[in-house]
Amino acid sequence: MHRVKIRSITAACKINDRIFSALLMGLRQGKFETERDISGFIDSQIRKAGARKAFPTIVAIGKNAVDWHHRPANSKLAEGGFCVIDFGARVNRYCSDMTRTIRFGKATAKEKGIYAKVLKANMLCIKKTRAGVGGHEIYLYSRKILGSHARFFGHGLGHGLKKIIHAHPRLSRKHRHSLREGDIITIEPGIYIPHRMGIRIEDSVLVKANGFEVLTKSPKKLIEVSLQK
Repeated sequence: MHRVKIRSITAACKINDRIFSALLMGLRQGKFETERDISGFIDSQIRKAGARKAFPTIVAIGKNAVDWHHRPANSKLAEGGFCVIDFGARVNRYCSDMTRTIRFGKATAKEKGIYAKVLKANMLCIKKTRAGVGGHEIYLYSRKILGSHARFFGHGLGHGLKKIIHAHPRLSRKHRHSLREGDIITIEPGIYIPHRMGIRIEDSVLVKANGFEVLTKSPKKLIEVSLQK
């Protein structure tokens, strides 16, 4: 059972990576104007890959991204700001999950600092992942890394991926699940500043006996996209 799950979610993660690469190319070519344009492209590419959506695609620009589950609207990309893009594919009924946050236009020094803090939390929490570690331990560690911005992080650090998108184990304050070899989890720290911005970086991660394997390979450094006029 583990082998089928791992093989299927790994394949689904590869679909995520291919779509994100194609999306970046389309953004740089000026092919999209709104949140819905992006989500429509992602959904169509998932279908073309022979998969299904794991959950409703999230595309949220600027202050919309403060809502973790924002439904894509006709908000214009040209307004600038950070854009959270969260999507997953379903292969053999098993789910992938990945979030990347990009910046339309140039980020300020302060914005770059906030993004860097989320990225640091993502990467260091992944490094703590291995069988036997408590999910709540990694969650508390993420809040320590976020420091003064932890008050803007209101959801759990991650969840298991199976045939449902939010499965056990959970990585949060109140859940006491220990990670097991063969689990596939998400690591998704975020900072959401009301009326201003949201930033989230999420990977699907395979738990191993003495470590981990990141299944989503898309770049995580801050990507600034200059929109074509």
